[in-house]
Amino acid sequence: MVQKYKTSDINLFSKINLEDKNYLTKKSELKPFLKKPKSSYKNQDTNKFEQLEGSLVNNDFKKEENLFFSQNNIDDCSSFKKMFPHNYKISKSGIKKPSIKRHVNPDGSYPKNDIEKHIDKVQNIFQGEYEKPKFLPGGDKYLLVEFGNIMNLELNFKAQGLAKAIEIAKIKGVYETLPCFASMIVHYNPDEIQFNDLKIELAQLVKDLKSSEDTVVESRLFRFPTVYLDKWTKEAVNDYTSKIAFKKPDPEFIVELNNLDNVDHFVRIHSGTEYWVASLGFWPGLPFTMPLDPRCKLTAPKYNPPRTWTPKGTVGMGGSSTAIYPDKLPGGYQIFGRTPVPIWDPERRFQVFKDSICLFRPGDRIKFDPCGYEEFESIEKKVEEGTYQFDLMENHKFSIKEYKKWLSKLDYNKKF
Repeated sequence: MVQKYKTSDINLFSKINLEDKNYLTKKSELKPFLKKPKSSYKNQDTNKFEQLEGSLVNNDFKKEENLFFSQNNIDDCSSFKKMFPHNYKISKSGIKKPSIKRHVNPDGSYPKNDIEKHIDKVQNIFQGEYEKPKFLPGGDKYLLVEFGNIMNLELNFKAQGLAKAIEIAKIKGVYETLPCFASMIVHYNPDEIQFNDLKIELAQLVKDLKSSEDTVVESRLFRFPTVYLDKWTKEAVNDYTSKIAFKKPDPEFIVELNNLDNVDHFVRIHSGTEYWVASLGFWPGLPFTMPLDPRCKLTAPKYNPPRTWTPKGTVGMGGSSTAIYPDKLPGGYQIFGRTPVPIWDPERRFQVFKDSICLFRPGDRIKFDPCGYEEFESIEKKVEEGTYQFDLMENHKFSIKEYKKWLSKLDYNKKF
């Protein structure tokens, strides 16, 4: 349908002289045809915005084209640099120091690498589980199930077990589940099932779950050659400190927070255990993992603000979780190593990706093996040629019961 101009529209056009740049100021002639806007910002509103903007950004921040923030591409940090003045502290000597706070344990102490020396009973190894799971709303179509307030393997088994039970039960209105370390998200349609009804259904499924000690799962083991303290992540950190915010280099920062001897001590500890793949996200194939040997558990906060880029294959840590970046991505984990082995392959060039473009699945294990630049470049070339053979051990079984037995026999005084 073609919309015809009204007489009033034609009269309005005839009164506008396009060659006159000041025609919009001649309101007397156009007044009968111009409608007042329904709402407009008042001066006081504008002042509030200016005050808010002034409190959020550094006074020295120079606005370009009246934009609060602009970024041309992923490597452009010019407008981002001074938006976070809380990341700086000026010492008496005038030297800038990072204001990132050290992680503090619930009891007020700082984290140490020393594991509790006296673990007499196997059942005391896993702690932090709630007496009953918490079922919480996560918006209008998500339900959050929390099993505990600590990251351990037993709680992850519960989350994975409930996800499988939901899949088998085929609850009407449930789209998908997203299990993680000690919790999971359930995505549902509120038009098909109400929150309280879904809560009742899930509570019954949790009650019917068998003990995780009786669970035995298939668990593949991947070995990843990794260059620790590498030049690529160092470049990313240096670029961040020069353009966005000052901070101590990531490996040294982790050493300080965990009371280690030096960066070599950190490498020995981090590479001294296998890592359990608890879940995947925030990018296709990115694994969130936890150390299976509690003596190798380290902790570190995320960046604030995050980096705008991270090299593909970077190994990093946030909290007590280690992850591998599948591609060149923004990120906030403390970074300290890089592997040439791909963990996602949209083109499925390798046989290991035949069932999925993502290499890992929950329940897999990863071992990081320190290597040098020569080995890295050799593997990288094979990956480019499509001839690389993944170091993969399949047909492994993993049992919580046997894992607990192994934990009870560990020498917690051992120093890596």
